[in-house]
Amino acid sequence: MSFALNALTSASKSQLSLFSNRSALWLLSNPLVARRFKSSGKPSKRARTLHNGNSIGVHRTQKHRPSTFAYKWSRNAVIERPELHLSLDDHIGIVRYFEENVEHWSKQKVLHSRLESFGIPTESIHPLLQLFVSEVLSGNLSNNDSYDKYTLDRFARSTPEDLPQTYADIVYTGIFYAWAADPASQDAVERTIGPATLLSIQRLFHAARLEHPADDFLEARRTRRKIIMHVGPTNSGKTHHALRALAAAPTGVYAGPLRLLAHEIWERLNLGQIVPAGVEQDVMPASLPIDSALDVDVTAADTTPAVLSQGNTKFARACNMITGEEHKIVDPEAALESATVEMLSMTKKYDLAVIDEIQMIADVGRGYAWTSAVLGINAKEVHLCGEETAVPIVQALLAETHDELEVRRYKRLTPLQIDKSLDKDLSKVQKGDCVVAFSRSSIFWLKNSIEKATGMKCAVVYGKLPPEIRSGQADLFNDPNSGYDVIVGSDAIGMGLNLKIRRIVFEAVSKFDGEVLRPLSISQTKQIAGRAGRYGMLQEQCGLATTFLPEDLPFVEQALAKPFAPLPAAILGPSYNSCRDIARALPPSASLRTIYDAHVYVAKTKPHYRYSSSNIDKAADTVDEYSDQLSLEDRITFLLAPVPWREPDCVEVLYKLLKNYAEDLSVGVTDLFQGTQFLETLLIVEKKMSTLPLPKSDTKTLSILELFHKLLGLYAWLAFRNPVAYYEPELVEEWKPRVERALHWALQGVTRHSKGTRKTVESPLPVAAVARKVEFRTAGDLRKQRKAEALSNKKTWANSGPVHA
Repeated sequence: MSFALNALTSASKSQLSLFSNRSALWLLSNPLVARRFKSSGKPSKRARTLHNGNSIGVHRTQKHRPSTFAYKWSRNAVIERPELHLSLDDHIGIVRYFEENVEHWSKQKVLHSRLESFGIPTESIHPLLQLFVSEVLSGNLSNNDSYDKYTLDRFARSTPEDLPQTYADIVYTGIFYAWAADPASQDAVERTIGPATLLSIQRLFHAARLEHPADDFLEARRTRRKIIMHVGPTNSGKTHHALRALAAAPTGVYAGPLRLLAHEIWERLNLGQIVPAGVEQDVMPASLPIDSALDVDVTAADTTPAVLSQGNTKFARACNMITGEEHKIVDPEAALESATVEMLSMTKKYDLAVIDEIQMIADVGRGYAWTSAVLGINAKEVHLCGEETAVPIVQALLAETHDELEVRRYKRLTPLQIDKSLDKDLSKVQKGDCVVAFSRSSIFWLKNSIEKATGMKCAVVYGKLPPEIRSGQADLFNDPNSGYDVIVGSDAIGMGLNLKIRRIVFEAVSKFDGEVLRPLSISQTKQIAGRAGRYGMLQEQCGLATTFLPEDLPFVEQALAKPFAPLPAAILGPSYNSCRDIARALPPSASLRTIYDAHVYVAKTKPHYRYSSSNIDKAADTVDEYSDQLSLEDRITFLLAPVPWREPDCVEVLYKLLKNYAEDLSVGVTDLFQGTQFLETLLIVEKKMSTLPLPKSDTKTLSILELFHKLLGLYAWLAFRNPVAYYEPELVEEWKPRVERALHWALQGVTRHSKGTRKTVESPLPVAAVARKVEFRTAGDLRKQRKAEALSNKKTWANSGPVHA
């Protein structure tokens, strides 16, 4: 694979080339439906292969590090991610980059293919691009007026996660369409390509244009909101005041990135475990529960705990939970709600809203939901909690809305220090350690090896585990009497699980990005390392971070010493309306991929916005197979649903789901899973659970159960949006707890414990979860109640006799 240039020497540029010929494929999330989960799976052979190719000005450093698998070290190349080293303050450098590379960009085959898919005739593409290149090289598009008009500073707003050739392609294409549709260019463009083609370009440009996204949220624009940002590192207690304000608000909503967090807030509000603002005395003298996922430790300025380990009934508030897969209704008239960010209502009026993990506003997969929340939440007072990196971008967004902004900054309650490396010796793992790895095989190998080397049992946490199981594993680790003294996990520990960790141990400092191994970013490293320091809660003097390999220690030390870089842009996501408008401006045969690409490559926005992007090739191609039978709205819904498109084990179920909906507009969960390995595996595990004295399982069984849980979540997600077509959500509610119990049991049986491991009593479900049960009704319960009431009313009406005038 070839990589794009950065602003380095012209000598290096003369030897190397700019863009690869691979098409940039995107997933663009929709603000009107909940998130499309990024799928994962085994990379293809092509993706695992690092193609040799030239690049322009990219500093490619290959670092060889050993894999820990069974101590049989292999040489895995870690590739430094190339970056566009351009600064917003360096206008001259940006213009030089723009002008020196435009000609190479214009010759890329992938660009020509994309422009053709956007409706420009093949014979018009080359002459139009030549005209554009000529205008750029003449300086007409980079003078003082044009610099801002065409937002050239976008070239300096890439992130470390962006591939430069893809990002530069997006910026160039956007400038190209803005220039071609500009009335000032009309005469020259029309002479080159003709009026019909020019009209199609203008129609697409205006259909995709979104320069004032805040104007779409009319309810929020009717009042001047007060925005309070609580920013600081992990374990700084930054969420403390926000949650106390929520508990005291007449009406309010909490919105976080994970169902796990939404569930915890829901539970604690209902149990009276969050102390309302204004209550400073006579609270129960207890602090954060052992399994809390909240960053709400008592701050120096406020000695009243935000969260009590034992509830106080006088603080209890009725709160409902709303996530993409699950609704828990305590009281239909409850004044408080807890939700995932994607499920926020932008029309409902609140007194107060808390938006957690605000730095996710720049996340390419889900950031659109945070952008919508900041611009559109209809609340008098809004609390934004997260990293310092988000402050500049929030300031830019609120400059458009004219809301009041107050920034409150917090420091870590305990310092973070670098500890001596383990030097490849797992016997040096200690009680309270969290060992972080970035593949499931490494996680289970580490679990087994640590248990053999130390005699301590290890809990495990990784991304594919359902939130309920992750929470259960966290409970085991946090409970000093469980016997689980160490936790092994992926970067999933970085959000939603504030664990009682004494020391973070990085097994590796690189992770697979879908194509090659890349070093962790500064933000990723800080987020993971920052989880250390809550081992003894406030009694701990510091948190520790170290590495398994001594050669990795300088990387962690340097990353922690570097400041956070401000987020470059807030992510936007297409809506159903924008997809409809763009589809009308494209050729009639336009695919889903083309519709989404038009948002990314054509849309004109302000520099501090950009459309979200990720890989949608498998998803779009699969859904488009049924394009003749599905409406555009249905196709978009399937594309954005939490579908594990890249999991081979799910293919049969996914095709059956699409086929049944396309042909019958009806999908039953029983028919969907009947005869599949998912239901069969569940039944086998349940039989073993009832007959075997100790858990015994394998990673394949665990993987099938994980996917089963995800597919059940998919059905629930679809059922909330179309309950007529997906008519068995109640069965999903019955099956999910069964799968979770089987997963918990299988997870215990994946590795064999060594003789030195302490024996503990295994629990089929986390005890804390049972002890904190809150009475609620599900969406299915409410549907049944409404049906029963309707039937009762019908019978009453039928028995009342004829009505006489």
